[in-house]
Amino acid sequence: MPKKKYNAGLKYENPSLFYLLPIAFIISVVPLIVYMKVVELTPIEIKNWYGEQYYTDFFSYYKSQWLLAGTVFAVFFFIVYSLVHKFQVKKSFAYIPAILYAMMVVLSTVFSDYKEVALRGFVARYEGMYVLLSYVALFLITFNLVKGERQIKFLMGALLLCSFVIGLIGVFQFIGLDIFRTGFGKQLLLPKEYENIADSIQFRFGESNVYATLSNPNFVGSYTALLLPVAFAAFVYLKNTYLKIGAALLNIILLLCLFGSRSRAGMMGLGVTLLFGLILFRRYIFKYKMISLISVIFIVVSFTGVNHALDGILIDRIVAEFRQNVDGGVQYFDLQDIVFDNDTVSIISSSETLAIKNADNKLYFYDDEGNMLDHTLTEGEASRVTFKDEKYRDYIIDINGDVLTVRQKRAEFQLRVGSGGFKLIGINGDETNNIKKPESVGFAGKERMGSARAYIWSRTLPMIKDTIILGNGPDTYAIAFPQYDYIGKIRAYGTPQMIVDKPHNTYLQIATNTGLLSLLAFLALCGFYLLQSAKLYIKNVDSSFTCLAGVGIFLAVCAFLTAALANDSVVAVAPIFWILLGLGLVCNRLVLANTVKKDL
Repeated sequence: MPKKKYNAGLKYENPSLFYLLPIAFIISVVPLIVYMKVVELTPIEIKNWYGEQYYTDFFSYYKSQWLLAGTVFAVFFFIVYSLVHKFQVKKSFAYIPAILYAMMVVLSTVFSDYKEVALRGFVARYEGMYVLLSYVALFLITFNLVKGERQIKFLMGALLLCSFVIGLIGVFQFIGLDIFRTGFGKQLLLPKEYENIADSIQFRFGESNVYATLSNPNFVGSYTALLLPVAFAAFVYLKNTYLKIGAALLNIILLLCLFGSRSRAGMMGLGVTLLFGLILFRRYIFKYKMISLISVIFIVVSFTGVNHALDGILIDRIVAEFRQNVDGGVQYFDLQDIVFDNDTVSIISSSETLAIKNADNKLYFYDDEGNMLDHTLTEGEASRVTFKDEKYRDYIIDINGDVLTVRQKRAEFQLRVGSGGFKLIGINGDETNNIKKPESVGFAGKERMGSARAYIWSRTLPMIKDTIILGNGPDTYAIAFPQYDYIGKIRAYGTPQMIVDKPHNTYLQIATNTGLLSLLAFLALCGFYLLQSAKLYIKNVDSSFTCLAGVGIFLAVCAFLTAALANDSVVAVAPIFWILLGLGLVCNRLVLANTVKKDL
């Protein structure tokens, strides 16, 4: 009986590395771009931001623009290659969910009420339709254009070189030598016409907090979780002593950046990587017991050392996931409602009610039972009211003209009092005496969990019932979110002056922006790749480059998708994920082809 032949595309002519230059540019240069851009906001962005007409962006705008430019060149190079060389599209189920996802992105934009934002993306994010479609295009081009080891090595080398630079910047930030806080670094970020404002530039991240060139420590967490498995695969494969030392150093740098970012999502991704890595590399672990032991010891020592350097914050952040309304033994304000009734406002918590009445331009304070509260009035720039009753001792009310600033434990909000009664001062100075409460699902009383992620998710889940087919449009989450939920924001953040512009969950982000159907398509694409990879590598991992690269990418995708449970898709990291997804499918085809050859 003749043996079955298998064609993985290995006989196709391998394109020159030249055709891969745009993709190499996207994964090696775009993440490094940090440059100032003053962006004019649309009216809907002004309303759902902080009332500013302009936003000064350093980390996202130009990344998105160069990503789009790189994608255009990638498409052009792909078309040229297709015309010049014999080209055959690779067969794969992956096309179906990828194209369906792209279609839903387009349709959600076409039918969006916020087309301008849906096309360009929301302020500070810029992940609109064009960017999302570029992700899919890069995935498809990578999958079809890459056909051999040489090309895989080229792209992985470009990626790891970039990660080395980003990692060094992050490590220096961790030890207090942030290049973006130096005069030289600031000059690099500024157009010539803005060089005079260099001294006034202050990034909001604290000392020793790693944000690298990615704008946010959480994004660093996703990036390092994504890159660590690839860097480790390179370390295992490389035979040259100097290159192996370099790969080992890169792993150390990325690990320190991950811990220095304090990103719990990134650490979750690392945890999944380690778990799956133990399974896949079980033969190597037993074969190289000493190296494995040293690696474990290094990770533990690194975590412990960084935790000590940060005064225990890493362990505190992990433990904080299980805390509810408590931080360091200090109770948060458990606000239930604020009720307005003509000349009286009642601040209702789970344990007491404070009523404030305005009569003849004089304020009176009452307890739950309507008894007048004895209080102390301290005169100053603003008059301060404190209460003698033990039950109300945590309340502090500052009176400045017609504005009352109410403080209770870790919460603060403002009321304006006038002839029309009291009003709560919300976002952008908006005032209301009719506080609405949106739908919520779960996490009642636990809004502060996960740095208020529990609050965001509880308000986001009900939004999906309106985005089953079509979402609100790419990157329109901030517009669709119930920003009027002042009670919820006070419970979660301690202030109503908070814009929720992202769900801190990639899957909820997709479901609300481009629709639940697009999320199912995305999950089908990822699920197809993960299932294929698991079947391929769970049985055996050999020392060939394509196999180790395939395993590294498989673990990287697992890490990213795990971190995505508590992080968002962002233009600084997402393109790398999509390109690696395409590269992973290529590795799987090559490994499968080699396996079949061995069996023949």
